[in-house]
Amino acid sequence: MNFSRTPSPLAVALNLIGAVVVAWSLAVTHSGQRPVWVTAVGVVAVGAWAGRAAFAAIRLQRLALALAVLAALAGAVTAAPTDSLMIVPAAAGIMSLVSDELRPLWQGLALAAAVLVIIPLGALPFGTGVIPVLAMMGGILLAVFAGLSRRQFRLSEAQAAELRERDLTMREEASRIAIARDLHDVLAHSLGGLVIQLDAVDALLEAGDASAARARVVDARDLAAEGLSEARRAVAALRDPASREQGARSASDLEASLRDLVAAHRSLGGDAELAVSGEGRELAADQAAAVQRALQEALSNARKHAPGAPVAARLDWQTDRVRLTVSNPLVVPGPRSASDRRSAHPVLARSGGGHGLEGMRERFAALPLGGTATAENDEGRFTVTAETMLP
Repeated sequence: MNFSRTPSPLAVALNLIGAVVVAWSLAVTHSGQRPVWVTAVGVVAVGAWAGRAAFAAIRLQRLALALAVLAALAGAVTAAPTDSLMIVPAAAGIMSLVSDELRPLWQGLALAAAVLVIIPLGALPFGTGVIPVLAMMGGILLAVFAGLSRRQFRLSEAQAAELRERDLTMREEASRIAIARDLHDVLAHSLGGLVIQLDAVDALLEAGDASAARARVVDARDLAAEGLSEARRAVAALRDPASREQGARSASDLEASLRDLVAAHRSLGGDAELAVSGEGRELAADQAAAVQRALQEALSNARKHAPGAPVAARLDWQTDRVRLTVSNPLVVPGPRSASDRRSAHPVLARSGGGHGLEGMRERFAALPLGGTATAENDEGRFTVTAETMLP
C-alpha cells in the first residue's frame, strides 16, 4: 500500500504557526459580534488544520485526511461571518489534499467544489456582499492551483527518482556483464592455455622427453604469470573505471598485439597466421581492445574445438572501418605429434558455453562508434568476423 509522503518538520512547523496566528486572530477580532457557533466551528477548523499537519507527520494518514476535509468544510461554513479569516484553514485543507500525488486527484477537486458551493450559501444569512464572496472563492481556486502545482512538482520529482534508480540498475547490470566478460576473456585464454600445456607435458613425460616437457612447464609458468597480470588489470579497471586505458592506439600497436596473440597460439602447439591489408589508422583504445579480445577468443575457441587445425586471421583496414576475420576448419587435418596428441582434452572442449562469443558481440555493440561481431559455421569452417567503425 502506498502512503502519502510525510511532511518535513519545517512544513509542520509552518502549519502549526499559521494555525496559532489564525486562532489568535479569531479570538481578538470581532469575537463579541459574531454568533457563538461561528467561533466554535472556527476553532474546529483551526484545530483540524493543526491536527492534520501533526498526524501527517506521524504517518496517521487516514486521520490526517479526515481532518483536512473537516478543516476545509468548517472553514467554508464560517468564512463569511469571520470576514474571510476561516478561508485560510479551508484553503490549507484543500491544498494538502490536491497536492498529495498518492491520492486520486478527484478527491481534492471534489472537496474544492463542495467548498465553493458552501461559501456563498454560508454567506447568505449574514448579508455578505458579492465581491467578498467572490474573493473568498478566488482564494479557494488559488489553493487548488497551488495544490496542482505542488502535485505536479512531486510527480516530476518521483519520476526523476525512478529514472535515477533505473539508470543505477542499468549501470550495475552493465558492470556485472563487464565483469563476467573480462573474467571470461582472461580465464579462457590463460587457463585454457594451461590445460593444453599440462596435457602436452603429460604426453612428453610419457614419451620420456624430459627436456621438452621442462620447456613446456616454463611456457606454462609464463602463461600463468601473464594471466595473473591480465586478471589484476581487469579487476583494477572494474574497481576504478577511470583507470581504464583511454585515448588512441596506433595501427602498428594493435597489429603488434595481434601478432603476439598469434605467436602465443603457436607456442601452445597451434598453427596460425595473421595477414594485414589496407592502410592502418589510429583508433580508440576501447576499439583496439575489442579487436584484440576478438582474436583472443577466436584462438581460444580454435584450441578448444579444433586443436591443431590451421587458423587464418586477417585484419582488413578499410576507409571507414577495421574488420577482423578469423577462420579455421572444424576437422583437424593429418596426424598429430606426441607433444600435442592429447591437447583436445574433453574437459577443455566442454568448458565453452557460448559466453565468449556473446561477450564479443556485447563488447562491439557497446563501442561508441558501433560495431558488430558474428560467428558462423559454413561448410566445415568456423569463421568469426568482427568490425568497428573508425573515427
